Amino acid sequence: MIRARYQCYRVDQGLIAWRLLAGNNRVLGVSVHQFRALELAVASIERVHREVERGEFVVERQVGGLWWWDLAAGATPIARSAQGFARRVDARLAASRFRENATIADVEQGLSVFGAGRRGRTLGVPTRRSARGPSRRKD
Repeated sequence: MIRARYQCYRVDQGLIAWRLLAGNNRVLGVSVHQFRALELAVASIERVHREVERGEFVVERQVGGLWWWDLAAGATPIARSAQGFARRVDARLAASRFRENATIADVEQGLSVFGAGRRGRTLGVPTRRSARGPSRRKD
């Protein structure tokens, strides 16, 4: 089975964000902040690894009527849903999927770059490492 992974990618103005992808490449969640350096984005991912188990997921209805989740460590938001959901229960399920995968996901090394209409390419070393060490997943 393909495991979830964190992917760092370039956004506007040269900033970097991360997202957590499921084994089927669906986006489970994204970073709240954007970073000036890849190392800062990876540090944010490592914080999510540390905080996701005790962090608070808040599900709220936003403008447009869709439900979104946010993960906070204390008063600081550290991750959010990548999309809105028509039903609150679906947003809660999505937050649960994020929590389940966030601690076992690997971090892709390098920086993914996406052009208009392209799937993307990776800059840097294309190897993967676990941000938390070997997998502790129970089958």
